[in-house]
Amino acid sequence: TYMGIKNTIGIALLEGFNKYAKAGLTAFASYKISKYTLMNMEGNPLPDKYNENEIFVGGELSKREGNVLHYHAIGEVGLAGKAIGQFNVKGDIDLNFPLWKDTVSLIARGEVSNKLAPFYMRHYHSKHFMWDNDMDKEFRTRIEGELSIARWRTRLKAGVENIKNYTYFSQSAMPAQESGNIQVLSATLKQDFRLGILHLDNEVTWQKSSNETVLPLPQLSLYHNLYLLAKIAKKVLTVQLGADVRYFTKYNAPAYTPAIQQFHLQAADDQVEIGGYPIVNVYANLHLKRTRIFAMMYHVNAGMGKGNYFLVPHYPINPRLFKIGVSWNFYD
Repeated sequence: TYMGIKNTIGIALLEGFNKYAKAGLTAFASYKISKYTLMNMEGNPLPDKYNENEIFVGGELSKREGNVLHYHAIGEVGLAGKAIGQFNVKGDIDLNFPLWKDTVSLIARGEVSNKLAPFYMRHYHSKHFMWDNDMDKEFRTRIEGELSIARWRTRLKAGVENIKNYTYFSQSAMPAQESGNIQVLSATLKQDFRLGILHLDNEVTWQKSSNETVLPLPQLSLYHNLYLLAKIAKKVLTVQLGADVRYFTKYNAPAYTPAIQQFHLQAADDQVEIGGYPIVNVYANLHLKRTRIFAMMYHVNAGMGKGNYFLVPHYPINPRLFKIGVSWNFYD
């Protein structure tokens, strides 16, 4: 069993509350007590009990008004109990300027954190899995940049993250840590096109892990959605007809163990690559005033090609499946 109580107290000065307040400012403090009860490690009838206390203080600075420059930063640091040594600071800033009758946004984001692993990765007692671990805090640093052009329907972002003491579940489905540094590079391009009632939405993500053994990732993930969108019947009925496809390249995806309900690295003697298979859906959406109706043929390409359709090793996704639904809102 688990019981947790958290209280947070703070004071906030809103942006623009007087002529000198060019940004909003918030200060806060939080206290959390957590009580855990696990089955006895030695098999005795009395359970094992754990109590943890955390005290954090933090602040937030934000500017969201105006059309040119916005920023937001929030951070907290631990003062007592299990919170000692933990901190998390993140922020973003965006600059908006006109270009060719459009608005271009340049966005930068950053985050630095030093966090203790969740309780159940440090302590867990059950019939089939038991562990009590002393784990180091996981230190993460991430920076990201984004370019957004609204009129072109273009968003391009790229980032790099460094992880020290990466916490994961090993090949035996037990908690483990990688003491070295792992870097993850990623880039995403979202580009949408429109020609009259014809739409094509696209999203392409590339990512690379410096340690594929501990942190495996598909290098390429794709999503495409081609559809017709129009208003008919005197423009009171919205109709959307289309098809979408999802695809990612092959990789040794994490396996799943129901006994702990967690994903973990695949066993060394049972490595299975998944991916390299598109999942295609065909759908229709209708929206009339308060009523919405949808119909979808999910995984319409089932049975074509090699049929290797898995998102998790040894757990195939559903075959071809027809779905239909109605939503009717009752309100004045």
